[in-house]
Amino acid sequence: MNKEIRKAGIAGMFLLLTSTVFAQTTDTLRLSLVEAVNLAIRQNPQLQSVQLDEEINLAKVKEVKASALPQVNADASYTDNFLRASQILPGEVFGRPGESIAVKFGTRYQIGANAQVSQTLFNPALNIGLKAARASQGLYELQTFKSKEDLIYNVINLYMQLQMVEKQTELVESNLDRTQRLIDITSAQFKEGIVKKVDVDQLKVSYTNLTTQLSNVANSRVQLLNNLKTLMNVDSEQAIAITDIGTEPIAVSQELNLDANIDLALVDYQRKLQDLNTASIRAGYLPSLSLIANFGYQSQTNELFNSSATKGFPSGLYGLRLSIPVFDGFAKKSKITQSQYKVHQLELNRKYLMRNVENQFVNARNNVQQNRKVLQAQQENMKLAEQLYNVAKLSYTEGISPLSELINAENGLKEAQNQYLTAMLQINLAELDLMQSSGQLTQIIKQALPLQN
Repeated sequence: MNKEIRKAGIAGMFLLLTSTVFAQTTDTLRLSLVEAVNLAIRQNPQLQSVQLDEEINLAKVKEVKASALPQVNADASYTDNFLRASQILPGEVFGRPGESIAVKFGTRYQIGANAQVSQTLFNPALNIGLKAARASQGLYELQTFKSKEDLIYNVINLYMQLQMVEKQTELVESNLDRTQRLIDITSAQFKEGIVKKVDVDQLKVSYTNLTTQLSNVANSRVQLLNNLKTLMNVDSEQAIAITDIGTEPIAVSQELNLDANIDLALVDYQRKLQDLNTASIRAGYLPSLSLIANFGYQSQTNELFNSSATKGFPSGLYGLRLSIPVFDGFAKKSKITQSQYKVHQLELNRKYLMRNVENQFVNARNNVQQNRKVLQAQQENMKLAEQLYNVAKLSYTEGISPLSELINAENGLKEAQNQYLTAMLQINLAELDLMQSSGQLTQIIKQALPLQN
């Protein structure tokens, strides 16, 4: 039993790259641990949402890059000066001294088109912004990997619990079968007057308790399966059965690898981006240089659609535009100060996080060592309980000992079996926690899924 559960619980997580085909009967989807993990990675909505954040950021990176490319704009206009404004001119202009003459300038219709082109030639703040935009994609990729690792951890955790519940179900059903046989034997002895009715009733009480225990275990199984379905985004009505993998377990690392810790890597990446933000603000003190060009065409007429009465004139220019920041009221200085404080915050957060990771690793390693001792003790205890039960059963069937002694031995065996299964689950979960806290789980997932998003 020990070997079977640990194989499926611990070793299965190392096969994530394996190509899998789900075994599905008409009504039941049979899943190994590998298949459950792969299905969750493909279908989990929360992971898909995080992956979309990567795509959103990629689009933002392209948006930032676009500002470094030529910017071209064009416009066209049509104007109907149906009531042109009049200007008063002195009559001397027209040889009529002493008079004021109203004159209307321009034509009634004006049609124009214009195109502007600009290209940044030198802008340090923009260059650093482009670098920061490209670097930000790494942060989103780390966040996606973190979400994926958490999802895999949760699937493995649930899968282990389900295996324990199924083993527990087998034990309870075996105990029910054994108790039913005792009831049959004792009932026959009661009819012959060998035992009392109270002996039969005691066994029936034990049988009812076992039936209740089996019902509770079945309910726990349903809840665990529903949680697993949620992670895999499988319909709640879909029947699922888990299967053993049957691969050899690998050694759980006893060494802490801080370089593999994703939380620390996220903080380091945030620090890198914040440093780039500070550099971008400082670059705002430097001038920027752009190339500009403009070309236009305007036609004027008093008669539409009459080319002979229409006059058109092109225009164009090109040049350089130098923008020099002189004084912004110390706005950039304040922004730099804010950014520096944020960097200090990240440094403090990293120190705290590193200590927390170290403590989690130490606790996880201690839990593994303690649970291994408990497992060994419970394994020996269960063997002893089985021996005591067999002796009590033989003594009872031979009429040497009373039924109460057999019931006590049976209760002791059931308790030993439950404690052993609990110890098995605890050691598997403790090893999983140790693998996560040490960074081993992260390394394995990176090796298994290097190119998957």
